[in-house]
Amino acid sequence: SCRFFLRRIMAAGSPVNATELPLDLVNPPVSADEPLDARDIELVQTTFKKVAEVGPEAAGRILFGHIFRIAPEAKGLFPFARDEETMWLPGSQLEKHGARVVNTVATAVSLLNDLEALVPVLQRLGLQHVGYKVLPPHYDVVGQAFIATLDDALQAEFTEAVKNAYLKVWKIVQATMIGDNYA
Repeated sequence: SCRFFLRRIMAAGSPVNATELPLDLVNPPVSADEPLDARDIELVQTTFKKVAEVGPEAAGRILFGHIFRIAPEAKGLFPFARDEETMWLPGSQLEKHGARVVNTVATAVSLLNDLEALVPVLQRLGLQHVGYKVLPPHYDVVGQAFIATLDDALQAEFTEAVKNAYLKVWKIVQATMIGDNYA
């Protein structure tokens, strides 16, 4: 099950060592209500490199574990989630889809300094998700699951400043993907 897998991965501890990070993860504080700035981007890009060390397959499985924990009804949106026995197995469709999601997030994180390139990518992705029957409230679930996944991976390094920087990024991703697709 996902819980067993998550416990096994996290039992080894965070892949992040705070002494390896070249910036202060606490000060100055970050407000999630302020616009995204250069420090936020640096916090996200620096810490996401460490999250990536978990690997896209493992991070994707953890992400989907959180999505299904927060909103069990979301399983109905994913054909691969219909068989609880096999969906968590290595090489499963869930693992492949989760890896694609994590790799897409990694691309978005790498483009945070180039919003002109990032925005059309997110707009196309948002339009695709309308076809998958994704609704605006689903983005809130994914955002919560994303933050929980980061908390699992970064542990002590998931400071309030780091969390708030990711929340700012998620607000941009969510608003751009929703856009006027549901108007």
